[in-house]
Amino acid sequence: MNGASLYHRSLDSFCYSPDGESMVVRLQAAADDVASVDLWVGDPYEWSHKPGIDSPQGTWHCHRVPAQKIGSDGLRDFWEARWKTPYRRARYFFRITGLDGSRLDYGEKGLVPCNPDSADSRPDFWNTFLFPYIHETDIFRVPEWVARTVWYEIFPDRFCNGDSSNDPADVQPWGRLPKSNSEFYGGDLKGIIQKLDHIESLGCNGIYLTPIFASPTAHKYDTADYLRIDPSFGTEGDLRELVQACKARGIRIILDAVFNHAGREFGPWEDVIEKGPDSRYRDWFHIRDFPLFPLGKDTGDSRDTNFETFGFTTRMPKLNTSNPDMREYLLEVAVRYVRDFGIDGWRLDVANEVDHAFWREFRRRVKAVNPDAYIVGEVWLDAMPWLRGDQYDGVMNYPFELAISDFLCPSPNALIGRDFLHRIDAISFSYPDTVMKSMFNLVDSHDTDRIITRFGGRDPAKCALVLLFALPGSPCIYYGTEYALEGGRDPDCRRCMVWDPDPAEREFADFVTALVRVRRTYWKTFAEGTRRGISLADFPGFVAFILEGEGRRIALMVNRDPAPIPAQSWKTALEVKDSVKVQNLLSGKRFDDALGGRDSAVFML
Repeated sequence: MNGASLYHRSLDSFCYSPDGESMVVRLQAAADDVASVDLWVGDPYEWSHKPGIDSPQGTWHCHRVPAQKIGSDGLRDFWEARWKTPYRRARYFFRITGLDGSRLDYGEKGLVPCNPDSADSRPDFWNTFLFPYIHETDIFRVPEWVARTVWYEIFPDRFCNGDSSNDPADVQPWGRLPKSNSEFYGGDLKGIIQKLDHIESLGCNGIYLTPIFASPTAHKYDTADYLRIDPSFGTEGDLRELVQACKARGIRIILDAVFNHAGREFGPWEDVIEKGPDSRYRDWFHIRDFPLFPLGKDTGDSRDTNFETFGFTTRMPKLNTSNPDMREYLLEVAVRYVRDFGIDGWRLDVANEVDHAFWREFRRRVKAVNPDAYIVGEVWLDAMPWLRGDQYDGVMNYPFELAISDFLCPSPNALIGRDFLHRIDAISFSYPDTVMKSMFNLVDSHDTDRIITRFGGRDPAKCALVLLFALPGSPCIYYGTEYALEGGRDPDCRRCMVWDPDPAEREFADFVTALVRVRRTYWKTFAEGTRRGISLADFPGFVAFILEGEGRRIALMVNRDPAPIPAQSWKTALEVKDSVKVQNLLSGKRFDDALGGRDSAVFML
């Protein structure tokens, strides 16, 4: 057995309580190296002592809980055991049997050979892991409504112009051509209100708005005034009307908080530029020295300056959230829009570049106003440090998006089905399952190319959406994706919304609507059920997921390759009898033949 590959720590995704009463304990081992894993677990204080001997040399009460292999990334296998603890605490070790017949006990002190002649050989009490106590305040809990939500992301300037009276002076005519960040098209809050029927018809019941606060640009990620709605988007009254109109339809709405940096026209920053070291706001920013521009001019590159920024753009000075006044200003902004406007939460821009202490206080303040508010951070890679229940409820799950892209993108190096499932298992194992259920999942956004462009057509884009909806978490549709809107990388991904769809675009919207309907109708199976991935060695472009829960089994499958997959192959893989006729829930048609090239299907088993 490869002992060096065995890994466990009694925290994060390796050991946690999902509900305050039970424990989930996980172990990592080398792939195809371990035959079985048993968790030996008990209360740390439950002992039987020999008569007349008052010493800890008695018998610690522990019992065996078989672990199950729950996934693999091809290099590592992932094992899991669940135990209901009677006293909210646990002491435990692993007894591991290798495929080579070796047996080891694994605890805090390391690996110890186990008596091969006795499956119940006595453990070393001190070679154990400890979970001291399950505190209610430490349990990761998120708003229950998130699991039932399908999101719709809107970039306001490009969505719908509902009030021409507030248009910027240089507003451009609406159109489908490639766009840049320097153009304005007049989209606003009134336009969103007018198009709520469309969002509701898709079945989406959550809206995420990119920034709406005063800013000189179309994207608004360079805030000038956090306490004022951008005039080109409307008024505070328009925001209140939008929130109330959403609530009347059962739609939640979250706003975008840009608290890592401000814009060039942010009042306190303008004061620093004007007054230099005499500005009362100098410590609101990360300033190394004065003058701010030692070259005597603003080159646009912050490597030529004495202050820190987002990236290297001098127009986005980085905020110092450790400064008490700066911190209090931003926290009041966060609270104000939840308290006074009734928004349902925040998406946090560049969230991993802001200090943890700020986000802990942010959560405390926001949840004090609305315990049901959803807090989701923009973190593109491993986000476990922010997902321990004291900061975010979820993050934008770009690792899932990257896995889907690496499987579907036309490339000689594209993942095969088996390796795609390995990637999904690795991502899922890196978080507690309670965290995975609250993730904000997406395949495109205002920061990426659109899936129609990325994957080279509508059929592979449909495959991407089926995979997105099959995975744990709350899926998001980027505005225009329902009409197969094209667009390259930022800023071209921010084209004007399609409001005159042709028949092919309407057909794509019918597909998206059906997919959303399935996800929302059977949300509990998707959110709470078990999930098993399936691939086929003879068909590297095939991937399927079987979800089980609530007394039903739902299958979702895709074929990214042009060649069809015979019915016998996919039916055997999904354990569907040849005589069974299934119905594609996305088209409403019978589906018992070959799975076509670049095709997808969702059906009940």
